[in-house]
Amino acid sequence: MVEDHSSIQTSTDVVSLPYTVEERFLAAKTGIEQECEDIIYAGPHFVAVIDGATSKTPRRWDGQTGGRRGATVIRNAFASLPPNVTARQAVDQLTMALQQLYEQHKVVDIMQADPVQRAVASFIAVSFFRREVWLVGDCQCLLNQEHIVNTKEVDRITSLARSLFLEAEIAQGKSLDQLRQEDTGRAFILPLLERQMLFQNNPSAGQYWFPVLDGFHVPDEGIRVLPLPEDTTTIILASDGYPVLKETVASSEQALQDLLAEDPLLFRKYLSTKGVAAGNVSYDDRAYVKIRVNKPN
Repeated sequence: MVEDHSSIQTSTDVVSLPYTVEERFLAAKTGIEQECEDIIYAGPHFVAVIDGATSKTPRRWDGQTGGRRGATVIRNAFASLPPNVTARQAVDQLTMALQQLYEQHKVVDIMQADPVQRAVASFIAVSFFRREVWLVGDCQCLLNQEHIVNTKEVDRITSLARSLFLEAEIAQGKSLDQLRQEDTGRAFILPLLERQMLFQNNPSAGQYWFPVLDGFHVPDEGIRVLPLPEDTTTIILASDGYPVLKETVASSEQALQDLLAEDPLLFRKYLSTKGVAAGNVSYDDRAYVKIRVNKPN
């Protein structure tokens, strides 16, 4: 579906940059749409991909996982952002929306003390008023075919550790099918995945810290702001469910399927903290939105 968001004027005389959504796609790693923790927001002033983090606890928020609930709260908060907010102001308002979720459930103290319990998400967004792309966390984009991605050192380390463990399992006689049924490499790194939550939004952790939206303050250095080049015609925003981001949904999907056919556990050709679990269709949820920036009349 192509959605036209041509020049929209508000009562405050703020005008958005015209744009058209050429492609948008969402898919859950389980194949069940309702379980997807990635969300796309496309409004008159912002377009965003929001990547809810995979929950590592059984906590549910009104029946939803932390990733799904967090992404939904952030999507709704985007709709109420003033068009001319700065990236800093936007992140603070999105953070406040998550804090209000904790207040509604009377769990602020628990969330403060135990980061692994929080509703966590990353996002990448285009501000049409400011002509900027904003990133917090590990999402990605193509700006006029230039690939831009946020990566985490902790993910690199845990992915390597998982790969090492799985190779050792195979050396001891386990098959790939057995490891897909029971990913012992994922189980091996799970304590690290839980402990790394202590590093989120925590620059004192040095090389291991990383920014996310989790209802608590995101440091300035965790908010990445990219000016849109004047000649920008196409913007593609995506979650990290695409190991290879290409110019169309179809080509991105094909690259993903080619990789999963060759390395479904994602521990050799492409290193990840998780592979394709038995019964799932991919290793992670994925979101993709392609925007054409229309020239003013």
